[in-house]
This record gives sequence, structure tokens and C-alpha cells, in this order.
Amino acid sequence: MYPVFVLSLILPTYNEAENLPQLLPALCTALEGIPHEIIIVDDDSPDKTWKIARNLAWKNPDIHVVRRVGRYGLSSAVMEGFLASKGTVLAVMDADGQHDLTLLSTLYGSVHRDSGMAIGSRYMQGGSVGQWDERRHALSRLATRMAIRLCKVEATDPMSGFFAIDRLLFESVLPALNPKGFKILLDLLVHVPRSTRVREFPFRFGVRTHGESKLSRRVQVEFLEYLYDVTLGTYIPLTFIKYCLVGTVGVLVNLAVYLAVSRLFLSGPQTTLQGFSLALLAGMETAIIFNFFLNNAWTFSRMKLRGLQAVSGLVTFNIACLFGAFADYAVSAFFFTRGFPEILSVILGAGVGVIWNYTMNRLFTWKT
Repeated sequence: MYPVFVLSLILPTYNEAENLPQLLPALCTALEGIPHEIIIVDDDSPDKTWKIARNLAWKNPDIHVVRRVGRYGLSSAVMEGFLASKGTVLAVMDADGQHDLTLLSTLYGSVHRDSGMAIGSRYMQGGSVGQWDERRHALSRLATRMAIRLCKVEATDPMSGFFAIDRLLFESVLPALNPKGFKILLDLLVHVPRSTRVREFPFRFGVRTHGESKLSRRVQVEFLEYLYDVTLGTYIPLTFIKYCLVGTVGVLVNLAVYLAVSRLFLSGPQTTLQGFSLALLAGMETAIIFNFFLNNAWTFSRMKLRGLQAVSGLVTFNIACLFGAFADYAVSAFFFTRGFPEILSVILGAGVGVIWNYTMNRLFTWKT
């Protein structure tokens, strides 16, 4: 039976098999006297971190392991761990040995007494980023400045991966959270009420014990995407912007294939209507296939279709684009016959076609 106040510590992991055997015993020592559970959420690491974690969990009933297959991302892993936990105080830290274990009891005690949130800060007086090189430090400072502007409550280090939060507070903002990217704390600070009590405690960022940093270019791009989502994304979805960019590239693919087919296979003194139509259809279908795979890999990467679903999705995408072409033509023709300028008529028709294609593909190809 768990006491009323329990600390649930979430460790999101990916390729941390070498670090866990050292970290977990140290954690148990640091949390001695605090009723707790440790939940390791692993994104199906190639080095089988989840398997090492399970072996360690056999020896300690306070350790639990969640192996995620087909899902990835630090923020979503932390959220999944929080939702699987029992604690009244929820905490998260890295599994690479870079966070100060001795601060855990302080974070827990702060939330236990005052509710709200408690953050381990690298940027308040007494804190430090440790041995980071100047490039990484500069990127972190820039990202931190951008993030601070979005937060509803004051915090010197909204990008910290070391914090604790009251469970009721987390659950109150859960429906608004966006599990994209790698900084769940920023998402929480963006959505918690302005009256939320936030306390920060300085710590020095340590040196990774084993493995490599997870700060990849994809992580940096996801951070920028998150910034867009919580600002302009409330008016124009990021997926729509991506969809339009893919469509723009698709136009170039269409043109390139049309020119290639018409020049290489339909060469003659004069292009016939049949030859023109064949080259045009080849360009259109190639562009549709190109757009589908690029949208599947990038625009809708979190809903990526695989196997037979991808085949079915390609057929649905083709059908949606066919009706989109009809809508494009109908709108363009309507405005042109009403006396609108030719270019404006084409632009209006294309706009309707894009919105139609995007809407239909969200409803039927990449379902939410």
C-alpha cells in the first residue's frame, strides 16, 4: 500500500543501457526515506535499454518499465510515464547521469509542501551548464530566451529536463498539452495557470556517463515546430504549411516529368493532343505519388502509414487529389467567366484545390 504522498520519478530513455546499472542504485540511495516509484519509459532502444531495465526491476519492486514500440519522443514518453504512475508528486530527470540526484528530495519536498512546480535550473544564480562547448551553450541561451517569452509563469530555465509537478496540476492542463519535441517542461509552463507556484533550485549540469547526447538536428527542428504550434499554429496548422510546401515541390516534379516525357518519348515536329495528354498525365501522377510519400514521411510523420495501410492511403490520396483537381478547375472557370483576371482566377482555384486536398486527406488518408 502506497502512502498518501508518493514520488513518481519518470526516466525517459533511448540507448541508455550502459547508464542504468549505475544510475538506479544511486537513485534508490538518493530517494531513501521518500516513498517512491521509478518508471522507465523506453522508446524501444536498439541497445535494448528496456531489457536491462526489466532485469533490474526484477530486483526492485519500486522500478517499473514501459517499452514503447512505434512511438517516440521525449515529451510524449514523459506524459505516458506520468499517466502510468501512482504518485501525487510527479518528477522527471535524464537517465544519463547529468542531473544532480541530491536535488531530487528538494524538488519533491517543495511540491509536497506547496503544490505547484519545482525546477532544477541551470541558469539561476548558483546553476551552471557545466562543460558545454560555446556553440551548444549559445544555442541553449537562444532557445531559452525564445521559450521564456511563451511561458505564463516566470522561470529562468524553461528548457530544463529536471523538475517535479503536482499531479492535480498536471492533470488539469493535460488536455491542452502538445507532446511534440523534447521539452515537456516548456509545454507545461505555457499552459499552467498564471497563479501557479513555481520554485527553482540551482544545479550544475554534469557530464554524460556513457552514450551520446540526444540533441540532434531533428530535436532542434521539433523545438522550432513546437514554437510555431503554440503561436501561429493556433491560426494556421503546421501540417497545412508543410502540406503546401510539399505541394509546391510537387509542382516542380510535375513539370520536370512532363518535360522529360514530352522531349524523350514524344519528340517530333509537332506535339499532338494525345502526346500532350500522355506527358501531362505522367507528370501529374508522378507528382501525386511523390507528394504522398513526402507527406507521409514528413507532414504526417506522427501518423505515418506503413505496409498495406500505405498502399490504401496512396489510393485514397489519388482519389482526393482527383476531386481536388476538379474543384480547382471549377472554381478557376467560375471566376474567369465572371470577368475576373486570368491569373487571379487560377490562384483562387488553386487555393480551393489545396484546401480541399488537405481537408480530405486529413479526414480519410491520415486520420487524426
